[in-house]
Amino acid sequence: MNVVGIIQARTGSTRLPGKVVKRIGNQTILEILLSRLKNATVLDEIVVATTTRKEDDIIEELALKNGVHVFRGSESNVLDRYCKAAEKYNADIVVRITSDNPLVSLELISQQVDYLIRENCDYIGSKGVILGTGIETFRFTSLKEAWNNASNEYELEHVTPYLYEHDKRIKIEYISPLKILERNDMRLTIDTQEDFDLYLQLEKAFGDLTTTSLNAIIEYLDKNENVRLLNQDVLQKNYRDI
Repeated sequence: MNVVGIIQARTGSTRLPGKVVKRIGNQTILEILLSRLKNATVLDEIVVATTTRKEDDIIEELALKNGVHVFRGSESNVLDRYCKAAEKYNADIVVRITSDNPLVSLELISQQVDYLIRENCDYIGSKGVILGTGIETFRFTSLKEAWNNASNEYELEHVTPYLYEHDKRIKIEYISPLKILERNDMRLTIDTQEDFDLYLQLEKAFGDLTTTSLNAIIEYLDKNENVRLLNQDVLQKNYRDI
């Protein structure tokens, strides 16, 4: 089983343009994520899937500099980009990661991959986790089915809606995450300036975020409510919102 972590990344974000190449300390957001993912031993390959736009050349450069694979494809049809990246790197299982979540849980990656293989599932998700720590895991065969059949714009942009909206044909499971991740009062994704400001405070507290444990960050935010509340008024978009 070839397990491939595929990270979707582009500079054309609407709410915080160029966010994945913004620096927190000495590293960009993308580099922090890549450094942390190299400790995910269950991943056989790591691929950054970006667009063919000239503006995203910097993403390819950062990925290659950090020793991971790159695939370039459609900007708007992210499902197509994922499927072709997975096919190119011979993925049997895909872990979907977004580049605006530099603190994804490595434990959750292992948990989902192990469960998918053990229970012979097609798609694994984890509901109720801290926003910015979660991932999705699915088989390439299921991704290919979505690629062949999805037609709605939101299905093409958000990659996996076709899978969990067709659960009669695709074996889907949602597993309980580690207790420390089951929170709805904390936000660790980077989508707005407020989110970025929170990360700047984390960098002040910890220094190098590539080596700081997720547990330590959660404990810090619990003890420092003024930092935790910096981005609590940010509205999260629904996946059907285009």
